[in-house]
Amino acid sequence: MRHTCLIAVAAFVCLTAPFAAGVPARAADDSPASYAKFTEGLTPQRGLFSVWRGKDGKVNLELSASQLNHDFILSAVPGNGLGGYFMIAGGADYYAPHIIRFERQDNSVAIVYPNTNFLAPSGSAAASAIADDTARSVVGVAKIVAEDAKSGNVVIDASVLLGDVIDLSDSLKAALGNPDGGKQYRLASDRSYFGPAKSFPENTLIDVRQTWATDDASIVDNVPDPRAIEFKVDYNFIEPPSDGDYMPRIADDRVGYFSSVRLDFGSDNKISRKTRYVVRWNMQKTDPTKAQSPAKHPMVFYMSNTVPQQYRDGIRRGVLEWNKAFLPLGITDAVQVKDQPSDPNWDADDVRYSVLRWLTESNGGGFAEAQLFIDPRTGQEFRTGIVFDADIVAFETYEKTFIIDPAPAGFSARERMGIAEAHNNAGFAAVAMRALGEWPGNQVPQSFIDDFMISITLHEAGHDMGLMHNFIAAQAYTQAQLRDKAFTATHGTSTSVMDYIPTNIWPKGKSQGALFMTTLGPYDYYAIHWGYAPVPGAKTPEDEVPTLRTWASQWSNPYNRFASDEDVAWASGHAVDPRIVQFDLSSDKIGWCDTQMDLARAVENKLDPSFPLPGHPYEDERTAFQFVFGYYTYCARQAEHFIGGEYLSRSHAGDPGGLVPLVPVPRAQAVRAWQALDTYVFSDKAFTFSPATLNRLTYQEFEPFQNGAWAYDPPDRHDVPVAQIIGALQYRVLANLFAPLRLQRIDDLVLRSKPGSTMTISDLFNWAQNSIYGNLRAKNLTAVPLLSRNLQASYTRLLIGMTLTPAKGTPSDAQALARSKLVSLSGTLKQALASGSLDDVSRAHLELLQNRVGLALEGRIPGKS
Repeated sequence: MRHTCLIAVAAFVCLTAPFAAGVPARAADDSPASYAKFTEGLTPQRGLFSVWRGKDGKVNLELSASQLNHDFILSAVPGNGLGGYFMIAGGADYYAPHIIRFERQDNSVAIVYPNTNFLAPSGSAAASAIADDTARSVVGVAKIVAEDAKSGNVVIDASVLLGDVIDLSDSLKAALGNPDGGKQYRLASDRSYFGPAKSFPENTLIDVRQTWATDDASIVDNVPDPRAIEFKVDYNFIEPPSDGDYMPRIADDRVGYFSSVRLDFGSDNKISRKTRYVVRWNMQKTDPTKAQSPAKHPMVFYMSNTVPQQYRDGIRRGVLEWNKAFLPLGITDAVQVKDQPSDPNWDADDVRYSVLRWLTESNGGGFAEAQLFIDPRTGQEFRTGIVFDADIVAFETYEKTFIIDPAPAGFSARERMGIAEAHNNAGFAAVAMRALGEWPGNQVPQSFIDDFMISITLHEAGHDMGLMHNFIAAQAYTQAQLRDKAFTATHGTSTSVMDYIPTNIWPKGKSQGALFMTTLGPYDYYAIHWGYAPVPGAKTPEDEVPTLRTWASQWSNPYNRFASDEDVAWASGHAVDPRIVQFDLSSDKIGWCDTQMDLARAVENKLDPSFPLPGHPYEDERTAFQFVFGYYTYCARQAEHFIGGEYLSRSHAGDPGGLVPLVPVPRAQAVRAWQALDTYVFSDKAFTFSPATLNRLTYQEFEPFQNGAWAYDPPDRHDVPVAQIIGALQYRVLANLFAPLRLQRIDDLVLRSKPGSTMTISDLFNWAQNSIYGNLRAKNLTAVPLLSRNLQASYTRLLIGMTLTPAKGTPSDAQALARSKLVSLSGTLKQALASGSLDDVSRAHLELLQNRVGLALEGRIPGKS
């Protein structure tokens, strides 16, 4: 979550300085109106704050005297999205909850973010130092437009909310790929205004309609006029939870909970002042003396009327499954699901209700997202929910596309948006089931959809419990267990629903366990116990710590392991543990991926008889092919994580069976991983598509005339540019393998390993040389295949770049080895060109490589004079 300070503390100093210096107050005609005169003829919306809407369209908030200098929680979310582009209605990632306070300054009210990042005992010297030394932030200054002298209530102009309080500007930039300055959207204040406001007993919601404008609208294509996009921004002022019986719990890195971080100055006897309070619901027994007792504060979800009937059962079952985790704690009815009442006064925006909602977006691509409302001071959740994008169940039309990153040329804009989305294995499973004859006809069975919705809901509801992702969870089960129906029915297909879990599908002839994760895994029970079980006798969060540490000491047990998002940052080179990945299964990831890629090949060979159905366009087969190829390429890249990889452990000193924090991947595993890369990525035979199939993979032609304008924007090519897509995959793998950070780690392994126990940097260069140029050493060479030519050209450029213009951080050993391999390649090319049987294009290819290598060895950059 992003914390954004919109106006620096200096602005607050400037704001308050005139009052401190005795600057005269506002002119008399700028003084607040009398309450009676201001409210005459107006009807308020009563609730947490009374909302007064003036005839001028402005929204005004009435604050009681007791609400001044009182802490509230401000949550703010987009009320609508872009129909995709990762800008979604209700998205909670754009603006983290803030504590907010209204402080009167003469005839104005400063709307302030007090600094809650620091902890100290009330009344202590440390608390005084924090008050004196720490900076606050100011949202803005609101004019007092009316005042009730008798009650002390004030009415303030809420126009400050028309500004970019949630930093939507940067969110738009990121969502649209950080476009050039001329294409960026800016807030058009003259076209921004207030929408409806709502006020409930515990929250007041202000709807602001902001227009975001650009001079070059060439990115967004799903609004009437992309030059001006209206966003609703829903500001929610909320009374903090006041249960009176909630105690914060201090987080532990061995168990995966979201946390709210604060700096504790209450004691100097600490290595770090950071205190992390876990994010969780106030879940406890109504009667602690009984072995089983209903939840005192149950988590109650309301099923919105927007959710289609055919998906409700799966969603409901997914939410209620979490009750099983609380039963061992003696808590019954912890989680409940109710239908949206028919009462017209019920409103999903009332913060007292946690809601399950359905979204329809043109470019959504299929996702679900948990929504958490927390008190940032304690981590206490007081409202949750889940939003589901309708595309998530579009298996019958196969609307989404998942190929590789970056997006290749040749696909439509709609398809490129899907590529950036998380890999959807259920789409591949739907294609595979139909192509392999498991599903007769065109209908996806309701049981498939139900189980899929259960698995998705289990994951998102887990976030609502406060749980983070767990991307090491899949490594605990063997392939035999995953193919066992009885085992997967009881234990699931991963140890945690908080994993990103692919569809558990196996080739024909092998036993088949459950396709989807429809039950909680062992880690989920373990994590809920750690986060929600009461600690006997504890009066403060610190009292709980010894017991919590004991509970968290089981990380070495594969069923209890946790690793999260920071450990799957493969693109940056930060991630190192090949066991920690998304969308994988089994304790043998290389073997599992080999099996899955063979399955994908089998499905590819069955596409022509299955797609398209009679009367349907051939684009259906194109999309099915993209699902299958995307599944293949995702698995094809998993083996690269073992090259220079290291196994991580979160065990603490003294934990039972505690593991060493870092253990390099054994050389035998690295060799096995490279063999998989050679077979499925680099080999001439890695990609052998049927020409008949490739000639069927076109798109559906339309010539639309939309909104009075010509809107035809076809892909560049009618076919799928297979060679370019494969080349992009191969280059991406090579770029990751030879990234400076990975090369540094591999080079350093000799300092931390016994000779021969791990791979070396020489191994990497030798393996790549043999895989990529090995076919040039064939006797009487006649031809170099197209895909091999492209790969050799890419890798040669990589070696030349590493030799002449190495990227920052590239180790000297890598530069030396790159030049050495160019010398070796020069000899290989000379030998290959001696063949009198080469075809024209192969000879031209080898001569070009020879020229480039020769120039590079002379210290000259090919292509430059």
